[in-house]
Amino acid sequence: MNILYIDIGNRLDDSHMYKYYGDLYRELVKLTTIYVAPATTNINLLLGQISERIDCVIFGLGYFAQNDPRSFGKIEGLAELDIPVVCLFHKPQTMLAQKLEFCQINKIDLFLDSQITYKKYGEMANVRSMRSWHTASPEIFHPRDIAVEYDLGFVGAAHGNNKVEGETRNLRDRIYDQLAESDYKIFWKKHHTPGDRIPSVEEYAACMNKCKMWISTTGPMLDVGPRYFEVALSKTLLLCNYMPHEYEGVFEDGVNCVMFKNDLSNLEEKINYYLEHDEERQLIVERAYEKIINNYTWERMAQNLLETVEELKNGTV
Repeated sequence: MNILYIDIGNRLDDSHMYKYYGDLYRELVKLTTIYVAPATTNINLLLGQISERIDCVIFGLGYFAQNDPRSFGKIEGLAELDIPVVCLFHKPQTMLAQKLEFCQINKIDLFLDSQITYKKYGEMANVRSMRSWHTASPEIFHPRDIAVEYDLGFVGAAHGNNKVEGETRNLRDRIYDQLAESDYKIFWKKHHTPGDRIPSVEEYAACMNKCKMWISTTGPMLDVGPRYFEVALSKTLLLCNYMPHEYEGVFEDGVNCVMFKNDLSNLEEKINYYLEHDEERQLIVERAYEKIINNYTWERMAQNLLETVEELKNGTV
């Protein structure tokens, strides 16, 4: 299969800051032939520059991370293509209406969203939709032969100052405030700017291996980010806030993760229990690892996408 992949700037590089922008792309490259191109106003002019027949057009995450509304207008010839056109939907908090209209007026065939919103947004855009998680790669996140130093770990943006509405408002700050005076051995790196981040992906991944448990919470849009999968592949116990609909059965409390209430009333109870019951903690860790590595790696996401594109091409969906 030959794919034309349209994205913006350096979104497909291996930068650790926003690595997931290109992770699906890098797996697709292993499985099929990819031609990368910048944005265009005429898809036929772009296709005419490629000698091979293109079987599918994909608009990448970086395309939908743009802030210019002009990027989400009509592209000449796109609606008339006889091959599948796929959008990797991203950042719905910015210009949602324009992005959904882009899918409508250009007659997109498949709409991928990493979040529970895939159904609602697909219906709004009148486009077939599927959930494709922002996940992780076992080549980077895996068990390492290094000593466990901490009971708990956390790395991530603060999301404070009431940035998040509802029951998860200031959740990460509240967790830190509650645990700060405890006797737990904690690795905690909450960043406010990109410069606060851990310098390398390898160092970041190793931090997970040094912790018995790792706290990951839903983001500003109640989004489930790659860290959930990174923790599972690292064979560290995932501690996450209780948001069952967002997890869609992938993460299940007491099965492959441990969930705490958003008011934190049972957070320390959960931590204490699994610090005192190593065998139960390890059983959850092993179940999480097996589920994610067999079903939810970036490689599996790429395979799912290609299988769906084939179905679209053959008219079987």
